[in-house]
Amino acid sequence: MTTSVPLHPTHHDGTPLSIQLFTIEGTRYGPYVALPVSSVWTPLSAHLFTRATAQMIVADMHRDDCGLHGAFDAETGTLTFTDDGDTMETVAPDAYGRYLIGGLWDWDEWGDHVPHTAGQAEFARGAAEYRQDDDAASLVEPLDTLYRQGRQEAQLVARERAEHRGVLFDVDPSRTPYVITRRPTNFHFRPLPAGAYESAARIVLARDVRAGDLVVGSFATYPNPGRATPGTSWARLPYLADPRPANTTCTGCANHPHVELSEPENTVWGVERDEWDADEPVLVIPAALLQSNVSA
Repeated sequence: MTTSVPLHPTHHDGTPLSIQLFTIEGTRYGPYVALPVSSVWTPLSAHLFTRATAQMIVADMHRDDCGLHGAFDAETGTLTFTDDGDTMETVAPDAYGRYLIGGLWDWDEWGDHVPHTAGQAEFARGAAEYRQDDDAASLVEPLDTLYRQGRQEAQLVARERAEHRGVLFDVDPSRTPYVITRRPTNFHFRPLPAGAYESAARIVLARDVRAGDLVVGSFATYPNPGRATPGTSWARLPYLADPRPANTTCTGCANHPHVELSEPENTVWGVERDEWDADEPVLVIPAALLQSNVSA
């Protein structure tokens, strides 16, 4: 049957749960990057997985010839597990495209006790370090790619983490934290494109925005009454970034590098301005966290 769980799993004190790495007990498959839905789990507990990880689980299950089979519905994305033709479990993706999987076999926490390759180890390390600095540059190919894939899977499955109101973010230790507010839902703001989720938004400097990132907001440069930290100014019309050095003629700009993030015709006066100071914080949904192709 289909089971519904909270989009924001937390501990009893409200602290968001962290990702965990699992394998199927008795195998060397995985590591599967999961978001538990409870602070306490057993080998038969169900956890949240991205579509990509769910597909990996199904492929490993078929290779293991365990008798269970899994299939995704091409239209709805629903995952159905069967055993000799009998339906055992049906799992519909949640609002973030994640699947709650468990109860049909025993999970084991993935760790050093599981026989693994160097590639599996770096994938696992990338997932475990998804909130830390990217260390892929220290690795040789193809370990650097596997490390980044692990980071991306962890970011995707834990994407709701940034959605908690009032969480402070530091771009770097020398900067003032920023307050992320919820995006307005009134008629002034066009809904985010399909496959783009508010919870996946990240703060980066304008100089670090990459082609294909979805620009969704900026930050006020003046303090709001009663609030010492800059708050979110959400873009009314989000747009895909196409970064390039700005060809600016403004007085004094020579000492302050600028970048253009979009063609002028794709922008609107105000938050969606075309030209940014290179050190200005930008709120984007990274291209890697967009669930589907988004057009400008």
